[in-house]
Amino acid sequence: MGADDIVTMRVERAAGGVVVRERNGAREVLLIDDQYGKVSFPKGHLEPGESWEQAALREVQEETGVIGRIAGDIGRVEYLIERGGEPVRKQVRLFLMVAEDGSEPVHQAEEVNGAYFLPWDEARRRHDERGYANWRFVFQKAEALLAWRDGRLEEAWRALGPDEPWDDLVAAWREAEPATRKLVEACREELAVTFPELPLPKPQSLQLPREVTQAAVRAAIESTLLKPEASEIDVQNLCLEAIQHNLPMVCISPRHVPLAKRAMAASGVRVCTVIGFPHGTQSANAMRQEALEAVAAGADEIDMVGPIGALAEGGVWTYAQAVRAVVEAARLRSPAVWVKVILETSALGPDAVVKGALVSAAVGADFVKTSTGYHRAGARPADVALMAIAVAGSAGVKASGGIRTRAAARNLLRFGADRLGTSSALKLLDEA
Repeated sequence: MGADDIVTMRVERAAGGVVVRERNGAREVLLIDDQYGKVSFPKGHLEPGESWEQAALREVQEETGVIGRIAGDIGRVEYLIERGGEPVRKQVRLFLMVAEDGSEPVHQAEEVNGAYFLPWDEARRRHDERGYANWRFVFQKAEALLAWRDGRLEEAWRALGPDEPWDDLVAAWREAEPATRKLVEACREELAVTFPELPLPKPQSLQLPREVTQAAVRAAIESTLLKPEASEIDVQNLCLEAIQHNLPMVCISPRHVPLAKRAMAASGVRVCTVIGFPHGTQSANAMRQEALEAVAAGADEIDMVGPIGALAEGGVWTYAQAVRAVVEAARLRSPAVWVKVILETSALGPDAVVKGALVSAAVGADFVKTSTGYHRAGARPADVALMAIAVAGSAGVKASGGIRTRAAARNLLRFGADRLGTSSALKLLDEA
């Protein structure tokens, strides 16, 4: 299923689970034998009014009798089928689940010929031999998610803000690094299987944390003013500050781009603006039009909010379509306007952060960015590291949201950020 398929096409959705349990010190996986002689995982159609998660849990229990608890998102596949002579988008999403009780599975649906737990390695071999090719990434992805869960990395690493003591961040990173790299590689494999036409950037090695010079903070700052109540005088003052303090860029709302260009003519300070801001809910065509207007107004760079909801539910095709539309519009000017894609990392699981970064870089984005500043959390070292490792050598990383101290700025740069979006630029400089 490609990013350019018609979004108005009829859709059918199914959900299910990769259920794991611990038995006698070993991890086991729930498999089914389906009516076509294939080895697979329990799944079925969403009923009206159900969420993806509710349908997945219900289908697992209905087909196998096993009660599960969702522990992560394995991924989603899409393909075209035909119903009554009309094309239909079939979407199937699997979740990682943990078995809640010790009962043995009993197949209960007509389309299931058998349900059973097998030790991990044996289950993987059987699935490789008799499973469906479009789910061949499942075991690698599940291993990565389980490593993240078993390490309690949401609490012990990802929850840490950039102002934490440096030694604490480094210690947490050392514990999280193996699982982080495993997750990035698993997401690459997932996209290679589910989105084969996507030209994924070649993986490149990136060692973190990295050294940061004294001048790096100033060079990375994008002095930002995106409050809806910002006046023209506020914008003019922001521009004046950028000129006086030799900052490289300001980031402002689209209607203020012509004002900022006039205010900073011949100063060398560049102008960035935002589109799809702050929620990314516009259509791809609407974002394209916003980008064309920003380019015509003279913006040097564009920060677009990707369709967060699509990425959160595994819709990487929709995400690619939106980013590509903006990138193509930005390339119409020479020199091209750079595009940064805001993922809104606090709204996403760690694997969705990686996939959003990979998809954005693959369709031509110049940077990936953490946050709008309008969601529940801003830039965090864990998300910056995930993004930096994912796009190393193919795109840059911009950290934004809640960066109010020089220590936070330096820590984010050390963990892979190349740019810093902040409304506290002068405070960062005053601490030098």
